[in-house]
Amino acid sequence: MDVVAFIIGLIIGVITIGIAIEIGMRRVNKTQPATRPTHKWSIEEIANPRILAENMGALELPKNAKVVVNEYENGMTLKGIEVKQHSGIRGNFILGDDRALILSGPIKQDELGIWTVEKEMLEKLNRYFNESWEKATPLLDDESDNEHSH
Repeated sequence: MDVVAFIIGLIIGVITIGIAIEIGMRRVNKTQPATRPTHKWSIEEIANPRILAENMGALELPKNAKVVVNEYENGMTLKGIEVKQHSGIRGNFILGDDRALILSGPIKQDELGIWTVEKEMLEKLNRYFNESWEKATPLLDDESDNEHSH
């Protein structure tokens, strides 16, 4: 009888451990979503920002930013930043090295937006930015330093 009880106990123990490991793995394997909404963000979160703006609000930009803009608020400090103008721009987003922030309205601090790290979406946004950059004209205006036309 002791052998039968031992075998039954062993089987129950193995099944219990298997279930515990399965439940534990489900929790560990939960990955962050590729896309999430936000209403609090900072341009500082984005490495090497490339900005495409149909409408740009007053926002302090890092010196390494590249911007293609249709319209922007007076008072924008664009000195020392690579900026081009393109009247055909539709949409507002900020691309980084590993993520993008797609905004629901003008590019301004804490505008409602969606973060994404989805590879296919980043590739499409990069293509759109690069095509727009090529077609855009350097912004010649009192606010820019005119040194960004390479």
